[in-house]
Amino acid sequence: MVSKNWIKRKELSPSEIDDFSKKHNFDKVLSELLLERDLTDDTKLEDFLHADIGGLQDPFGLHDMDKALEIIDQAVESNSKIAIYGDYDADGVTSTSIMKLTLKKLGIDPIFYIPDRFKDGYGPNLSVYKFLVEQNIDLLITVDNGVSGKDEIKYLKDQGIKVVVTDHHDLPQELPEADAIVHPTIPGSEYVCPYLSGAGVAFKIADALLGDDALEFIDLAAIGTVADSVPLLGENRVIVTEGLKRMAENNHVGLSELIKKCKLKPNNMSEEDIGFKIAPRINALGRLANASSAVELLTTGDVGFAKEIVDETEDINKERQGIVADVYEAAQAQVEAQKDNGVLVLSGTDWHQGILGIVASRVVEQTHKPALVLQMDADSGIYKGSGRSPEGFNLFEALDSYRDLFVAFGGHAQACGFSVAEDKLSELTEKLQQEPAKQDFDYQGSVKEVFDLDLNVSDLNFNLIKSISNLAPFGVGNPKPVIKLKNVNLTQMQSIGKDGTHLKTKVASNNNQVDAIGFGMYQKAKEISNNVCDVYGELGINEWAGRKNLQLMLDDFEVSEEAKKMAKLQSIYLDYRNKRIAPSILDKFDSVIFFNETYLEAVKRHDSSAKLVMYDQSCNGENILIYDRPHNIDLFKEFIKQNKTLHTALYFHTDLNSRYLTPDMSKMKVLLKYLYTHQNIAENDMQTVADYLRIQKNDVDFYLKVFFELDFVKIVNGFVEKANASKQRELIESPTYLKRLKRNDVEKILIESDFGSLLSWMSEYDCHS
Repeated sequence: MVSKNWIKRKELSPSEIDDFSKKHNFDKVLSELLLERDLTDDTKLEDFLHADIGGLQDPFGLHDMDKALEIIDQAVESNSKIAIYGDYDADGVTSTSIMKLTLKKLGIDPIFYIPDRFKDGYGPNLSVYKFLVEQNIDLLITVDNGVSGKDEIKYLKDQGIKVVVTDHHDLPQELPEADAIVHPTIPGSEYVCPYLSGAGVAFKIADALLGDDALEFIDLAAIGTVADSVPLLGENRVIVTEGLKRMAENNHVGLSELIKKCKLKPNNMSEEDIGFKIAPRINALGRLANASSAVELLTTGDVGFAKEIVDETEDINKERQGIVADVYEAAQAQVEAQKDNGVLVLSGTDWHQGILGIVASRVVEQTHKPALVLQMDADSGIYKGSGRSPEGFNLFEALDSYRDLFVAFGGHAQACGFSVAEDKLSELTEKLQQEPAKQDFDYQGSVKEVFDLDLNVSDLNFNLIKSISNLAPFGVGNPKPVIKLKNVNLTQMQSIGKDGTHLKTKVASNNNQVDAIGFGMYQKAKEISNNVCDVYGELGINEWAGRKNLQLMLDDFEVSEEAKKMAKLQSIYLDYRNKRIAPSILDKFDSVIFFNETYLEAVKRHDSSAKLVMYDQSCNGENILIYDRPHNIDLFKEFIKQNKTLHTALYFHTDLNSRYLTPDMSKMKVLLKYLYTHQNIAENDMQTVADYLRIQKNDVDFYLKVFFELDFVKIVNGFVEKANASKQRELIESPTYLKRLKRNDVEKILIESDFGSLLSWMSEYDCHS
């Protein structure tokens, strides 16, 4: 798996979160998430949290929208023959469906053409355009494609056919000479939401033509928007939010039947339902069959017909899943062979063309490298392929540099489709290896990943999910918050899935735990089992048999830095506390370290050949034993900061029976009150006082010395009297009291704590870690 470097999205102080929370009356989790996304402006905050149809923008802000409407209106008035040319993915299918339904509302029954992935390839196709000309069309409307079809569209224009291009893909250097190009990023006419999907652009056409009636199609636009992985910000957020709400209205019987087949709840749909259930099934038709049936599904009013297509879609999707698994496995040998390449070019002669993009996506996730996956068409001698790239590498820009090597090519920064002749593939592969350096893309480094919340397992509950859900819908530009759980254990690990590569486990800390699933993570979990880990994932709900349980979808886990430190320290430090040390044992060490000269002199009297030194002498690189304990914990801190030993045995002379006194405030008050209310108490009578008050004599002596130093009492002619203290004093102003507190720190940390706790404390100062 790719190494990941996790950092917090934005470091915020508790006061920043508290102030924002109080100002807006949000809980602290929601406040932190909004601040991390820089959503502090009141207007932007309101638009983000309450996205609704009021956020839809004027469609005439899109380039050439007025021209497009004029052309379409004229075609409707003259009852012209209109053809819609779409694409075979979910965005292209929904775009085509929106355009078809819009024209039908205007009284036109258009024909539509969805390119066949296997015969026609990606984007404009001259052969298909010739076929459409033979159908005597008057107007061609492209949806989700067209800007890369300069030559093909020129052919249509030469035939006297009007052309309206609606697209959202990256622009080529030269635009086609269409009658209108409706596109959100035309230079000089950039739209307020430049990242519309193809379905989003088609919806804006419907909005301009139909007004509020176009809202009937916003659910289809939501599917295309989520499926095409465009940023879910601005108007896209409105389209998806409103589209999800309207899926319960049953405006499209085909979509309703598909929702039923997926066992989803139409009145409680999420963007994940689209991304993981709806869109893959629509895409499956274009991958293994012809996506025209998907358009029929989304535009039919016949429930029986819709059910037939849905059943067919389900079968095709299951077939698609099996083919993807087979091709991905077959590609692994080439991935390994090209492990030194910055761009992976993987090809097969019998790989199914329809699933190449999915395989490419998985390889990118596996390797963090741009990946082109191709299949040889034996009849034409041409490789047809799909490419995907990780964030930080612009695949469209890289491939566009070698456009002359392609038979056909189009796409955007993270995904492209193309065809390349067999004799050009080697040259293309070689040249592409220069692109990572050109784009300053480090394909060998760890992947930078971002988490949002640093929590404990005990913090995970349904209220937390409710807070997080305020930011939905999630997607590109607004990712679902990732939670970091620090220093936890993976327990009850199970291998699941057809190939046993997936992980089912529980993430546990103290007495709290949560179920977790990690795709492709079982082997990694086995390798670091029994280690304390930092875990990263998204919190969700798993509903089964009517019961709802919290479930963490794992993004990553790694042995925690604290656990790494602890493992390092456990290999260096030895716990000799409470052991009996014979002089012969001392000889096994290079040096024996002392903090008190009294002990050093005492050990010198033994017959030992060990080097006996005080703590302020260097013992770097030695095997040592620390014989006694310091009176001040700071001395020990400084020692472990400065001395990088090979091994260190911690003895601390813990065979002593006595322990340092912990000052008891209540007993001190009792003693002081007694001294203040009784006269003629001789300094030599303290044993009698101790017996009467039931306080140990050595405690009374200690407290009396503190009182004397603070000027609470005085000794006059051998008797204890109340002093006339002129000001209130704090106990720590007594040198004796302060010294005792420091000795208590030593006792508590070095002597009383268990070894794990001691090493954990030492890890903050020790030079080894």
